[in-house]
Amino acid sequence: IQYRYGVVQVEVVRTNEKISAVNLLQGTASAGRDQAFSYLQQYAIDSQGSSFGNLSGATYTTDAFKQALDSAISKLS
Repeated sequence: IQYRYGVVQVEVVRTNEKISAVNLLQGTASAGRDQAFSYLQQYAIDSQGSSFGNLSGATYTTDAFKQALDSAISKLS
């Protein structure tokens, strides 16, 4: 997913029908926004998807991450 501050690409790993890992394949962001990715990966695992709130100060990065996450989840078989 291309967005205002860079690119986000994730891989979702599902074990026993649950998201067990969200791997960041590409995560570029300017002005320190890349620090958000580790939190977003954990939020995705905790919520088992993209149903979590925005990370304060990283709204565009959160939105792009959620789009990438939803796209990766939709490709799981």
